[in-house]
Amino acid sequence: MRTVCKRTNHGFTMIEILTVLVMLAILTAIAMPSLTKVMIGQRLRAAGTDLMSSLLIARSEAIKRNAEVQITPQSGTDWTTGWRVSAVATAEQIAEKPALGTGVSVLLAPDAIVYERNGRLTGGGTLGIEFDDSAHDAGVASRCLSIDPSGVPRLATGSCS
Repeated sequence: MRTVCKRTNHGFTMIEILTVLVMLAILTAIAMPSLTKVMIGQRLRAAGTDLMSSLLIARSEAIKRNAEVQITPQSGTDWTTGWRVSAVATAEQIAEKPALGTGVSVLLAPDAIVYERNGRLTGGGTLGIEFDDSAHDAGVASRCLSIDPSGVPRLATGSCS
C-alpha cells in the first residue's frame, strides 16, 4: 500500500506579488497629484498661521509695553525669508520666524506692520496679506490674512480682494 502525502504551499507566488505591486504603483500614481496639492495647501495655511501668531504677539507686546511694536521681513521686503517682531523705540527683538517653506509666495504685504501702543495698526484701514502657491497651481486655494483697523488678524481661505 502506498501513502500519498499532500503537499501544502506556504507563501505567495511570484505572480501574486507582482500583481499587488502593479496595483500599488497604479494607486500611487493616481493619488500623487492630490497629495501634492494638500501639502502645498498645508504650507500656505502654516505660513498664514505663523504670521497671525506673530501679529498677536506684536499687538500684545505693544499694549503691554505702551510702545510701538513692528513686524518686518528678515531681508529687505521679502516676507518669504521670515520676519521679526521688535520694539520700534529700542529695536529689541521680541520674536522671529525663519524662512517659509518652498512653494510659498507672499503678496500684498507692506514693508512693515506697526502696532501703536493701544494695539491698533498705524495708518488705520484694513490690511491684507496673501499667501499663494508660487507655482500658481489652479487646485490650491490661497490664504488671506486680513488685519482690521483695531489690529485683530483673521486668516481665511481665498485671495485678498
